[in-house]
Amino acid sequence: MAIDQAPAPGILLVDDKQEVLDALQAAVKKQLKGTDVEVDAWLPSEDDGDPIQKLDSLIGMNTVLVATDYDLTSKVRGLFGLTVVARCQQKLVPVGDFSRGNIDALPKEPSLFELRVPNTDEEGASFIASTFHGFVRMWDALEKDKSLIEKKMSLAAVLASLLGKPDLENQFALYMARLGASNSSILERIKEFAGPADPSLEDKRRLLVYVLGHVLCNAILKYPGPILSASALTAYCATAEEESAELSKMFEGAAYEGPFGQFSKFFWRDGVDEKIEQLSDGISVPRSHSFAEFNRLVIEERLGRPLSDHSCSRCGGKNGGFWCPFTHRPVCMRDDCSVPTTSWVPQGAQLCRVEKDFYEEWAPLLGL
Repeated sequence: MAIDQAPAPGILLVDDKQEVLDALQAAVKKQLKGTDVEVDAWLPSEDDGDPIQKLDSLIGMNTVLVATDYDLTSKVRGLFGLTVVARCQQKLVPVGDFSRGNIDALPKEPSLFELRVPNTDEEGASFIASTFHGFVRMWDALEKDKSLIEKKMSLAAVLASLLGKPDLENQFALYMARLGASNSSILERIKEFAGPADPSLEDKRRLLVYVLGHVLCNAILKYPGPILSASALTAYCATAEEESAELSKMFEGAAYEGPFGQFSKFFWRDGVDEKIEQLSDGISVPRSHSFAEFNRLVIEERLGRPLSDHSCSRCGGKNGGFWCPFTHRPVCMRDDCSVPTTSWVPQGAQLCRVEKDFYEEWAPLLGL
């Protein structure tokens, strides 16, 4: 994803319904008002000729993001959202898809290198704007510090440096264990880099932004480990999501302010742990409790009131520590509550466990 000084960085929206396309384009422009960006729209037509060639002509070196409707068959025979997604992935251009008319046909969870755009104008535009800003921030950071490209560093080391957390390289590396299996285009590009001709800094930067941006957005921020969402933070403290505002205030010093942080509030786990350690000074809390119970008791002592119980009936809503990314509920290490992370969850997601009832229902169907 190369961003030149001219023209401005761009977003391409694709839909086969003019009214939907116009509304989404207007909403995205509103979200990005005051930002140097071109928001273009494509309504596929039989008059375009070869749809792939037309798509290629619309995606330039300055294109940061493409968002496409999943079902494009009403205008051009044989053109699907999947066609657009596959072509963008080949070109290493971030792409997201959505569906307005056939929502059930769209898989609930995207692959690592595919973004899932909410299907309403307001939420979709907010997501597109946040994602655009995230990729641009990563591009700008790598342009500012070219040593991250020139040095022979691991992907995890580059990401850790970009986020100002070099000590977390090993944790980030766990999220990248199977990158090649997620996008064959990446393997092909890496093979090209290994050839006799040295790749340009721009080509390297494009690959790094594409890979690391998706890993950060679709894995690290989605599956709690070194970074916690506001919901995962409440689970980490063994309480209900209604306490999110209180905890966000208490742990504001641990707030994550990196790329894609506009999706929601996020927090560095090491910063949260450091704050809890400070809060526990002088407080007598039995260490025999789980870490989540300990966190809860410390916070309750400092607030001078009990925290709200979450909805789990197995522990009475007073334990937790982990987050199930499928049921979106706090879980703990009890045998009747959850199972350790599986192939469903990235290896680095140390604070994810799968709720047992959900796992037992779906694991046999998936052969796990």
